[in-house]
Formats: sequence, C-alpha cells, structure tokens
Amino acid sequence: MDGVIIDSEPLWQEAQIESLASVGVTVTRQDCEQLTMGKRVDEIARTWCEMYSLSMPEKELESLILTKLCNRISTTGEAMKGVYDALSFFSQQGLKLALATSSNHVVIKAVFDRLKLWDKFSVICSAEDEEHGKPSPDVYLTAAHRLKVDVADCLVIEDSFVGLTAAKSANMMTCLVSPYCQHSKFTKADKRYVNLDCLLQSYRNPRTCLVLPS
Repeated sequence: MDGVIIDSEPLWQEAQIESLASVGVTVTRQDCEQLTMGKRVDEIARTWCEMYSLSMPEKELESLILTKLCNRISTTGEAMKGVYDALSFFSQQGLKLALATSSNHVVIKAVFDRLKLWDKFSVICSAEDEEHGKPSPDVYLTAAHRLKVDVADCLVIEDSFVGLTAAKSANMMTCLVSPYCQHSKFTKADKRYVNLDCLLQSYRNPRTCLVLPS
C-alpha cells in the first residue's frame, strides 16, 4: 500500500521525524528510508527506542507516529501515479485483488477513506495481525490463503526491499515498482518498472515499455 497505492513514504518519514523530535532525537529522511521503510509501526518504534535508548515506551512512540501519520494521510495523501488505471485493468482481466501491507488497520482506513478504495479489493490483510511483519512472508501467505489461490499463481507489486524480500520468501512472482528500480538491491525482483503506468504498458504492449529483468 505505502509507496505503491499512496505516496505515503514521505508522510511516514515526517511522522517519525516529528515524533522523535518531541523527545529530543533528530533523524533524517534517509535514516527512515534505510532503517524503517516497509516495516510495521511496532518494529519502527522498537528500532528508534533501542537505537537511542529512549525513555518513552515503545507503545507510546508507536501511537504518536500513527496519529501524526493518519492526520497527514487524511488531509494531504495522494494516490500514486497509475493506481486507478492499474486497479481497473486488473479487475477487467478477472484477477482477484488483495492488499497485503505492513501498515496497521487504522492506517489502511485512513488511506482507503482518502482515496475511496473500499470497493477495489476483495481481501485486505495487515501485518498487524501476523506474528511477524515483513520481511517475513506471513502477510502474503495469509493473503493467498484468503484469496484461495496457490502462491505460484500470485503476482506481488512492491516498492521496498523489505516488501520484496517478504514476497520472494513467500515464493511469489514479484514486480518491483519504484523510480529507483534499477538499484542493485532490487535485482531479485522478477520484473522492475519505474511506475505503475510502465507496468501496465508492458502488459498491454510489451514493446512499448522497458522492463528490467533480474
């Protein structure tokens, strides 16, 4: 969801930076990208609390980050380029659509309310409900189970290294969609695209769009 459906990674970073600033800790967007991108919020809070030996309880930091994040999503959140076209195309092909995200249900609600997505997915899975979040494959395996499809028949669209690792650990075909798709850390992806529009072009007419194979 984050970084594929909604342009929320900057909002996640802002929520973390502001929350940590309230306890006198300064982190950068790059810190957030390297250390917490794609992780569950409880793991994000644990990362910062352990790294800076914070006196603030992890649950309190987690709650603060979520509150700031949801406020930002509800007021400024925007869909990623090509999202609605992609959802329409996949639906027209008769594909079953599931969301498998690291985000909590409260964040999912904020995103789906903001972007009006409630009728787009037949299955919604949050890693909040799993014992282990990404990069463990749990949330993807749950999504496949609820869709009643074999993992070999699943196609995952991811934007982060953590999410890509989770999807590949679930033995699913994975398309990496990111402006940074050429980065060497994404070579394990089955296919790589700079955005969803490029992905759609490759399915409609493979000769019109560059695909970067592993």
